[in-house]
Amino acid sequence: MQKLIAALPAESELEGMLAHRPELQVRYRAFMQSVRGDGNLPPRLLELCRVRVAQIHDCAAELALSDAAAPLTAAEIDQLAAGRLGDFSDAEQAALAIAELLPYAHHQLDDAAVKRADELLGHAGCVALLTALAFFDVNCRLKLTLGVEATAQSLSTDHLV
Repeated sequence: MQKLIAALPAESELEGMLAHRPELQVRYRAFMQSVRGDGNLPPRLLELCRVRVAQIHDCAAELALSDAAAPLTAAEIDQLAAGRLGDFSDAEQAALAIAELLPYAHHQLDDAAVKRADELLGHAGCVALLTALAFFDVNCRLKLTLGVEATAQSLSTDHLV
């Protein structure tokens, strides 16, 4: 017999949509919390990557979010959009190089880029990065497909979608 899962109170428009499938909504929130809260990657690196993936997708709903724990300046966001990564740390540059490819050019991601990320972030950090990037990509695709509206919100460990 399958256990019934109750939907969580929706903290975003996307969560409200996922509430139609409570088991997915619960897993979605738990996964987002683990991506951002497992400590394997600095919050700033994750935020840079999340924003860059959202820029590539032109996902206004995702771009309207900001992480209060890792705020980016308008200049940094502009640098990301223009592909000017020289002012970012080596680890951030390695992560962003992968983020740049994942949404539409994942077949161009080579062993050298993953090895560089692994060297700079460690094995757990590299796995966390690749998983987070894939989820940021899916998150944008879901929001675009479902027509989620852009609403300025701050991300926190409790509200991650």
